[in-house]
Amino acid sequence: MPISQNLLWSASLRKWTLHFQNERLEALYQLYAIPSLRRYSRLALLVGAIMYMLYGLLDPLFVVPEAVVSVWYIRTMVVMLFFAVFGLTFYRQFIKYNQLLLGLVSLFSGLGLLAQLTFMPLAAISYYYTGLIVILFWSYTFSGLRFFNASVVGLILFVVFNIMFLELRPLPLLQLLIYDVFILAANMVGAFASYVAEKQSRELFLREKDLDNERHRQHERALHDRLTGLPNRELLLDRIEQAINYSVRNDQLCAGLFIDLDRFKPINDTYGHLIGDVVLKEVATRLKYTMRDADTLARLGGDEFFVLARDIGSPEAAELLADKLRMQLIAPIILDGLPPIKDLSASIGVCVFPYRDVTAVDVIRRSDHAMYDAKRESKQAVNTI
Repeated sequence: MPISQNLLWSASLRKWTLHFQNERLEALYQLYAIPSLRRYSRLALLVGAIMYMLYGLLDPLFVVPEAVVSVWYIRTMVVMLFFAVFGLTFYRQFIKYNQLLLGLVSLFSGLGLLAQLTFMPLAAISYYYTGLIVILFWSYTFSGLRFFNASVVGLILFVVFNIMFLELRPLPLLQLLIYDVFILAANMVGAFASYVAEKQSRELFLREKDLDNERHRQHERALHDRLTGLPNRELLLDRIEQAINYSVRNDQLCAGLFIDLDRFKPINDTYGHLIGDVVLKEVATRLKYTMRDADTLARLGGDEFFVLARDIGSPEAAELLADKLRMQLIAPIILDGLPPIKDLSASIGVCVFPYRDVTAVDVIRRSDHAMYDAKRESKQAVNTI
């Protein structure tokens, strides 16, 4: 879906949270990112659960028999949280609450590991705290958490780790300092990697949307007349085909009106092509003023226009519309520095459809022939076929 080019050009990121300043752009980015986030989060949650369970292989070395149940209870609760959030990735709620859910998994997996250490001797810390390092890296680079949220989880785990081994189960300060250095290093490396990855993802989003806009502009240019901005022949044929199918299904009458300007060449010869282009734009504006929203006005080239009128009701109504269109051109065209252009008029050919073996090309051909018949009979005429 194309996004306003002005919105893309004005896009800016908040320095620390990496959110877009514009809330609408942020919401569009979240919708853009959710399909890949679902896939990556499911894989991350499965891998995280397996890794968390594998840490139980160290239990026979450090966990006393009477604490085995408590340690495995904590571990099982955390793993169940992994699988609960995995299941929620298949529901709509994940779109709105994905960062909260993934943050809870990251936080409680770390807290659960620290809780398990309360049932183990201090000697086990040097083996189990590496699991905390792994959890930090998982949170920053694999879980699907955004940079800021993962940083909050990392900071909370660092604080809880220090409270636990300063107050609840005091460690020698030098040993705690060594652990802190590695935990802080893991936070810094993980935060840097997460920051760069998220920033690149958001910049990629902007580039992709900019390319989408460019493709949309090129597509519109291919289907619209560059001078007037009206649909061209290719787009007109497609809309006539749609009108044919709709009219056949719903037993409705449509009409194609081929409009050819009378005495336009003398305007070009007298005032030049630039003025001629201005006149064509004015003609397009006046014709659009008469039409209904459901109708289509196209420029076929030169001074030829075409109106597709859907559900016109009757041939008489089509002729009435043609007369209204023709009357729009009677009023003089006033341009700065030039005398009023009064001698502009139009001949219009009308083709009412559907009829047997009707096609879009044939509708244009028949209305074209009707227009030439009108032009031969008299300028400023309407002819219906």
